Amino acid sequence: MTVFDSGKTPEIVPWHYQPPWDPYAYRMSQRRRHWQELQSWLKRFGALCTVSLFAYLALAVVIIMLMTPEVSENLFGYSDALFIITPAVTPILEISGATLVLYYLFLAGTIVVAYLFLIGKSHKIIREIVLAKPEKHSPMLVVGGLFFAVLAIEYLYYFIIESGGAAPNVPSIGREPYWYQIYIYAQASVWEEIISRILLIGVPLLWIDLLFRRDRLQRPRNYFLGGTFKLGAVEVGLIVFSAAMFGLAHAGGWDLWKVPPTVVAGLAFGYLFARLGIYAAVMFHFAFDFLTIPVINAGITAMAILGLMILVWLAAGAVFTAYYLLQLKRFLFPKMDQPAQTVDRIGP
Repeated sequence: MTVFDSGKTPEIVPWHYQPPWDPYAYRMSQRRRHWQELQSWLKRFGALCTVSLFAYLALAVVIIMLMTPEVSENLFGYSDALFIITPAVTPILEISGATLVLYYLFLAGTIVVAYLFLIGKSHKIIREIVLAKPEKHSPMLVVGGLFFAVLAIEYLYYFIIESGGAAPNVPSIGREPYWYQIYIYAQASVWEEIISRILLIGVPLLWIDLLFRRDRLQRPRNYFLGGTFKLGAVEVGLIVFSAAMFGLAHAGGWDLWKVPPTVVAGLAFGYLFARLGIYAAVMFHFAFDFLTIPVINAGITAMAILGLMILVWLAAGAVFTAYYLLQLKRFLFPKMDQPAQTVDRIGP
């Protein structure tokens, strides 16, 4: 005999008793199973696209290392200025000669270390491809997923505004010497993350926790390296502020059309800094700025291959965009995802 609990008074039933077949429950279980299978295949697809992205970016990392002597040689006779955003780009210190070369070596070294660190922390990417379990994602998949989503959003955005007759201004960096492009993009990947994420998120959080939230105070280095913050109201507010400042800073060199997609990218930068660390934000920025660097001098065939890869990544971006919009809804409206109270169904 078995005790059968229907939620009311327990009954004693024979051991061989089976509840009546419920077609509604069966359909719901089938839908859940099919949805889980779809999620598994989509995760495999996203993980494979992520691996292809970072395999491709390995070429950019190698190019940075190989081009370092040439870039350094040219920088000896060049001058530049360190800057902050207010939100306008505001120079704070002019550097040249050996100091500028050391600055570039810092930029290039940071990129290489960030890439290797990301790869080292993402060893379970293979499990995500083979098993595709809905467990915590590897840092590589998080960075790759956000990259694909933002890439798809930007392509859609520019398609819409250009279809409406707009002609966004694009700086002429692509016409500059190859060594200069590498220097400028390395500076954007690292220095812009320092002044936008560390100075506008990490440092304010340090002061806020020190003055008003001492129960949340962390080691000082955490505020500069990131990756240890929970997304509360203060953290989200600073991420939005940083993204807005980052977007407005691009209006001068580009135009106002550049601000909306850059703000969207800035939200992803801030999220990566808060949840994973500055290395992830640098890698995300690096993926965008160095996307064409490996194929600039490689001929039309290489450009065509990159174009095909981007089409696949845009398909992945559509999937990840839907996923992150769902996650955003759950974050903003958590009560909507709470299971409703069960009620007795009428009928057999």
